[in-house]
Parts: sequence; C-alpha cells; structure tokens
Amino acid sequence: MLLPEIDARDPDEELADYMFDLNGFLILRNAVAPADIDAMNAWVDDHWDYVQPPKTGDPSAGGQWIGHVQTHSYSGPDGTNFQNIVEGGPAFEALIDHPSWIERIRRYVNPINGLSIHENLLSVRGAGGYIGIHSGGHMPISYMTFRQGNTGDWMVGQINVITALTDIGPGDGPTTIVPGSHKATVPHPSLTGGTVYRSDEAAGNKACMIELYLKKGDTLMFTDAITHGSAERRNPGHRRIVLYRYSPRYVATRYNYQPSADFLARLTDARRDIIQPIPPRHP
Repeated sequence: MLLPEIDARDPDEELADYMFDLNGFLILRNAVAPADIDAMNAWVDDHWDYVQPPKTGDPSAGGQWIGHVQTHSYSGPDGTNFQNIVEGGPAFEALIDHPSWIERIRRYVNPINGLSIHENLLSVRGAGGYIGIHSGGHMPISYMTFRQGNTGDWMVGQINVITALTDIGPGDGPTTIVPGSHKATVPHPSLTGGTVYRSDEAAGNKACMIELYLKKGDTLMFTDAITHGSAERRNPGHRRIVLYRYSPRYVATRYNYQPSADFLARLTDARRDIIQPIPPRHP
C-alpha cells in the first residue's frame, strides 16, 4: 500500500487529514532536527547502565529512579522504558509542543477538549523484544474514541506520537498496525474472547499487519484505537524511540507522575498548559 506520509517541513494538511481519517496513522518525515535527536541519544548513552529490566518483582511497578525519570517495563519483552522522560532535559521538553505535530494534534483531539500528555517515555529494546498486538475500534475504552464528523469537527481520544532515535527497518522491531482498524467493530482474530485488549504474542506477522519503517528523526503518529503492536527485533543492537501520548485534558495521566517544581517553573506557559492542564487546587 502507499503509506500515508508527509514531509513535516512542507505538509499538505488537506491530504494529511484525509489519510489520517482513512488509515488512522500518519508518518511525518524529517520531523525532529538532528541536533535534538543527538541530544536524546546522548541521554540514553549517559544512562546505559539502566537499560535492563527494573529490579522489582513486578516490572510494571517501575524500577530505578534517575531524578524524576523511572525505569519501567510493561511485560518484560518490550525492553526498558524510561517513564516520565519529559523531565530528562531540554530536548525532551521541546517535544511537548513540537511544531512538527502539535497544531495537528490539537485539532484532532479538538480544541474544545484541551490537551494533556497521558504518558511519555523513551523506549530501548534489544534483540527478541516486541510489543504484543492490542487495541482496535471494537474496544469500549473512552480514550479509544475516533470521530470525524461531517462538519469537520474531530474528536480523537488519544494520539500516540513516536519519534525514531535510530533508523528502524526490517528486523529492527518496527511498529506494526492494521490500517483502518480504528473503525473496526469486531476484534482482530488474535484478540478473540470478548473484550480482550492485548495478546502476548509479537504483532509482526499477524493478519493484516504492516510494518512501518522510520529513519532517525521521523515521527509516526496514530490513534491509540488502531490495532497495533511491534514486530520482534531480530537484528543486533537496540531500537530507540520516544513516545508521547496526547489526550483530552480530562484524561488522567497513566502512571500519575507528578511534575517537579523545577520542571514546571522552567516551562513556557504553552507547555505548562499541556503538562498540567488542570492545576491543583489547594485551600
């Protein structure tokens, strides 16, 4: 199939809207500047000793802390996630409202809903790692809504934004999706048995799945309602990506990391409105 992709430096917005509505995903080529990619990779290199499963009985409970960033794994095979990476430094802060995607995200979530970041992380995944197939339009989960009405009003409950810190090609454990499955009313065959959310099997070779290849600095954005996962990494080395999930401001953060005072103080007003869209109220 012809991939729905645009050049982030010179986008055709009308075409992008059509492709995102039809397919549920969009590839933004050349989205993040090489200097920022280098800075994020340098952060990983500086913290390479943490690239291992968290040292707890339950990997999903989180592991070691690096300031306000915490190591984490969803299940083990997915590798090491650095949760709350937004507090990892300026290059990560810049992604909060990055010009390559932020206005499109605001419009798709819909300005009336405001914007928040449901989850943000940096993922490092080695050989044998993968994410199981999950999600789909059949799921009765509030943030998996997707509506584009005849009036042109969008309402997308969550949009995942993945930026590649390394080239991701065949054998590198690329993200996989089923195009158009955000509008499916029946589950994928791998998700049978009622409202099963996720399979523990790698998603790469499942029915109707396609692999999405990215160059370093490219960004993939897709509705979380689409059936997706990743192929198993077969090549040596590690896949590195940064993932920010955007939702309406009414959706609570996934792991409830609280922004530090120093972090909030140095954010611009626009970024603070996304990180803390509903400020805490105290007596």
